Amino acid sequence: MIMLRSTICLILFLFISDILTLPSSTFNDHDHEEHDEDQYHPELTITCQYYKKKDCEDKGECNETTKICPASHGKRQGCFTLWHHGNNTDKPEVQMKDCFISQECDQHDCIDTEYNRTNNNFCCCKEDMCNSKFKWVPVYKEPSTTPSDENEDELESNDTSKYILASILLLSLVGFCFAFKYMYQRKHGIFNEIPTMEPELSVSSQCLVIRPIELQEIKAHGRFGIVWKGNMKNDDVAVKVFPTQDKNSWITEQEIYKLPRMSHPNILHFIGAEKHIFQDGKTEFWLITEYHTYGSLCDYLKSHTVTWQELCKIAESMARGLMHLHEEIPGNRTEELKPAIAHRDFKSKNVLLKSDLTACIADFGLALVFNTPCGDVHGQVGTRRYMAPEILEGAINFNRDSFLRIDVYACGLALWELVSRCTAHGGPVAEYQLPFENELGPHPTLEEMQENIAAKKIRPRIYDEWRNHNGLSAIIDTIEECWDHDAEARLSSSCIMERISQHSRYQQMTIDQTTNFISRNNANDQ
Repeated sequence: MIMLRSTICLILFLFISDILTLPSSTFNDHDHEEHDEDQYHPELTITCQYYKKKDCEDKGECNETTKICPASHGKRQGCFTLWHHGNNTDKPEVQMKDCFISQECDQHDCIDTEYNRTNNNFCCCKEDMCNSKFKWVPVYKEPSTTPSDENEDELESNDTSKYILASILLLSLVGFCFAFKYMYQRKHGIFNEIPTMEPELSVSSQCLVIRPIELQEIKAHGRFGIVWKGNMKNDDVAVKVFPTQDKNSWITEQEIYKLPRMSHPNILHFIGAEKHIFQDGKTEFWLITEYHTYGSLCDYLKSHTVTWQELCKIAESMARGLMHLHEEIPGNRTEELKPAIAHRDFKSKNVLLKSDLTACIADFGLALVFNTPCGDVHGQVGTRRYMAPEILEGAINFNRDSFLRIDVYACGLALWELVSRCTAHGGPVAEYQLPFENELGPHPTLEEMQENIAAKKIRPRIYDEWRNHNGLSAIIDTIEECWDHDAEARLSSSCIMERISQHSRYQQMTIDQTTNFISRNNANDQ
């Protein structure tokens, strides 16, 4: 034991001695990189115009599109354009537009200032879509012949920082050697699993308590992780397990749940979040919520049909949850403002059914909160089958209402799934199919979706017999207004909820009146 401590102390001493020969910038750069890698910077995402001449020549993909580029090692990327002028014409010919990381891209506009121009030009910039326009403005620069006094001052400052850092580490070494024995005896043999927490991940993160949860059965595989059924103190819970590479989605989702006034009967109830580090070095991020036996609306409809009353209960509660998500609730003396939120991946798989067949909305890994201007920094996300035409066309208006209308389009498809499995019309009910599965098959490509949904304006089929029922006919009218090709013509989520609620009440009144009429006639006959 003594020999082990002495060996470690000797190694650390030699390491600190070597520090004196290293430039201080080595430590500063390394510490900065580690700090940035551990942080999540959604504000550093940049949108660039994207084009490759090679794709145009080889694949016929000649249109300029947009590309969303996340931060790299905590640094915002830049946009660039590479072009050249032909021998016989002065017209620029673009070779490539994309994004990349470079500290030299500090311009707001994409301008090449190189004086000695060849046929090729290159410019980069740091603003969203700044490479959509580019130009060459040559600037002559006098060559530098004398060293700067500032560089000499910087070298002297670096030498001073180097010796200060070495002194601090030497003092730390002494403390480490004395504390090692105590820490070794205290922790030896108890690291089968070490759940930890990361309060630095978010300003709103709370101290996390590791809960006694036993994972029992895998229930689903999602975009960002695996959903388990677990047991916590004899209660069933759902545990969504995120791998390390999807840590940012784990952060985003718990941040959504922790927003003010997010607690709602039709929003999945959040219990907590945990980070687990195992003995083999594997790291997992857990999101713990209420467990619902029926699972998702999609899974339920695969094995069940629904009556008119059940359809109304599911549809109204689903719309009520979406309305609450979209609604901005002003703050007051006791509660903070609840911002408007766009789900951005709304689909029947992300709508869960409780035991009473009321719905609650889940999976906020792609959600967008509108408490600050969103800007042109959010691109084509979501599940391809549920993408609105404007997403497929790449013609999104980057404002709050546009994102909320995209959710409404997807809600219309989920309502169609409900109607397709309803028995109220009295005719045969077909097997469950996803939206567009009959038209495009089980795995449509992005190009097929663009051609049929955006260009040809195809929508899932509405069968004539469905309109034999007055209530279903009214729901279908609502569905068609949800998936209107013109985004501005679509209903709001609150309007969807009000309409479905009215249809439900009207049909129930009709049933009650019919029942009373039959009862009175029977009484008169007797």
